[in-house]
Amino acid sequence: MLQQELKELFDAMPQMVKDKLQPVMDDLLERASEHDEHAASDPDYYNEERELIMKEVHKVKYLNDQWQLINAKKNN
Repeated sequence: MLQQELKELFDAMPQMVKDKLQPVMDDLLERASEHDEHAASDPDYYNEERELIMKEVHKVKYLNDQWQLINAKKNN
């Protein structure tokens, strides 16, 4: 579930962002996969893990937004 959400988010990002952040995105997708697989067995631990994953996702989204702004200024 979380992995699919992140995959859709990352797939929608421009190729430039993917090229720069692919190792980070791959790591987040792997962690999300583990989260999806084991969340029911230890909800407290995996709720914390989800929060940590989402903090990293917000950083990726921020970088994506910044690169998009930079590119928009270059194109104007």
